[in-house]
Amino acid sequence: MKIKLKKIAFLGLDNAGKTSIITAISQRFGFEEKIAKLLPTRRIARDTFKFLGLEFSRLDFGGQRIYRDDYLKHPEKYLSGIDLIFYIIDAQDFDRYIESIDYLEKVLIFFKETQEDVMISILFHKFDPQFVEDVEINKRILTLKQALTRYSNHFDIFFFETTIFDIKSIMDAFSSGLSMLFEKMEMVSNLFSEISKNYNAILISLFDAKGITLGEFYRPHLQLKQKLRIYEIYLDLQKRIINENRVLYEFSDKFESGERFSGLIEVLKFGNLNFYLLFIVEEDEKDLEKTVSLLDKIESAKPQMENLILQIIQ
Repeated sequence: MKIKLKKIAFLGLDNAGKTSIITAISQRFGFEEKIAKLLPTRRIARDTFKFLGLEFSRLDFGGQRIYRDDYLKHPEKYLSGIDLIFYIIDAQDFDRYIESIDYLEKVLIFFKETQEDVMISILFHKFDPQFVEDVEINKRILTLKQALTRYSNHFDIFFFETTIFDIKSIMDAFSSGLSMLFEKMEMVSNLFSEISKNYNAILISLFDAKGITLGEFYRPHLQLKQKLRIYEIYLDLQKRIINENRVLYEFSDKFESGERFSGLIEVLKFGNLNFYLLFIVEEDEKDLEKTVSLLDKIESAKPQMENLILQIIQ
């Protein structure tokens, strides 16, 4: 039985950052120079990628008005059959908010009228670090989110803030969108949440060779500086274990506050598919043997992870 090719579309106005996001997802590391040289997408750029052994078609819809008008004039030709939409809004371009929402609404109306089942991830992109605490931009984004909730009766709509300066914000949005196409993916994060209760876990994460997250748990109420530090380590470990072709990597580090943490990242192999399991726990500085013992106990939970992965990919 031939499995239907899943179609993922990136839509939005011109200059919203669609192609930059796709480039960042595809490369993850060292993409900045390539992004700086990108030209506007003409019509629709297509490529394919694999996730969990399944093939996906990725469509990058050029956002210039002449193309948008054509998509909306012939939606059956361009939009029909799409499983997941990443709709990109330039969070900094206040003057085009209305234009962007108008385009999105016309796309949603097509799917509503044809009753096609499509998942929607809306990315407020270019939400760069200097805007995280900006009251004005956050109020504007909140207003847009509230306006779009009227479509929540017809579509599963999720919102994300992303920036090219934080690759994990992009990978998290992409991973969350993909997870909507797999019924059992949520079980991974639920399992991690349960496991964390038995260990003083700061982070438990499972991701594939492309950095797409299958499930993740973060300790609640982590301070922003701590979370950013964990992000740095998370990305560095992805590079190290892949580039050095290792199956296990153990490490120890500390936050600016001086609080230390230890962790390990391990490769789980399923045929020709590789997955990476990452644990980070708070160190017991008075009893380091206790920390080592804790990591050993976490290792014993690996069969649960492997069983769950098998359920997802089968």
